[in-house]
Amino acid sequence: MRKLSFVIAIMLGAMLSACSAITSSVDQAPAGVTSGESKEIDKYNAYVGLNNLMTGRINEVLIHYFEKFGVDTQPVIEKNFSFIMLGVAETEREVVDKANGYTASQPAFANADPVVMKLTPVIKDLLSVLDDMKAYYDTRGYVDDDFAKGKQLHTKLVSANLAYEAVAKQYFTALQQMGNEQRLADLQKLKDSDQQIRYNALKFMIDAEATVIEMDAQGITAHNVLQLDMTKFKAKYDIMTADLSALMTISKDKKRIQKEGINSFSIENYVNSATEAKAAASKIIERINKKEPVSDSDLNGQFLNTTDGTPENFSYQLSKAVERYNEMN
Repeated sequence: MRKLSFVIAIMLGAMLSACSAITSSVDQAPAGVTSGESKEIDKYNAYVGLNNLMTGRINEVLIHYFEKFGVDTQPVIEKNFSFIMLGVAETEREVVDKANGYTASQPAFANADPVVMKLTPVIKDLLSVLDDMKAYYDTRGYVDDDFAKGKQLHTKLVSANLAYEAVAKQYFTALQQMGNEQRLADLQKLKDSDQQIRYNALKFMIDAEATVIEMDAQGITAHNVLQLDMTKFKAKYDIMTADLSALMTISKDKKRIQKEGINSFSIENYVNSATEAKAAASKIIERINKKEPVSDSDLNGQFLNTTDGTPENFSYQLSKAVERYNEMN
């Protein structure tokens, strides 16, 4: 199974970028926005929440399953079988109906609205199969029927997942288009209003995301990280590094912090998190320079996001920086 790729997106009016993964959203509209802008933010946040589910828990459940059984129409079943099926909680999947409820509301998102409508039944079909599989493996039904139903469910999941991924790709593309337009406008507004700290904070996040996108475009994961085209990667990495340097300098300007009305503790937290994200990217370069592949034990584990020198870890650290960005006030 192709792992759903990972990028970052935040919210209209604050920071916005998107491609395949949106890891956070702003829950409240910033002070001073109009009613129309507030509705736009609410709707986009609902779409962000849907993307979070897709690139978060759903992606986790699918990867966990397919790594065990394979992606062919018939499952690979080990002789000494042992498996715990993951599931998607009811509270997590509420965002599906919430997002679908916004499709007819204003303002219209011409690229995204029809895709959300198309995506909703596809996700529900996928979740239905996953629910049946969880019940089957939780009760160890394979002991009773020698995997007869397990094989049927596997075939259904492969089919449902192919349908899901086709529409999911359209959805991620639609959000990316929205994000690309909005983030340029946001940067310009921050620059025009002399919000230099916020400008530099947003610029780092956008350019850090571009670094993740470059790896994603090359199809690079922990499994093939040594194949990364360093020339293309470094071009993005160097910009991100320069952004961080500028951010670290201006974030220490107490007069500027006071002028912009930023909480010094929140900007410090963000800079610290941004520094960790940049360091995670640096560790990828170190790994490549040493020609050190990710160990089989790490590749076979479930915690690649904590393994140094992997795209997964960089993405994870960047998602934490996104959270700190949203907490800036």
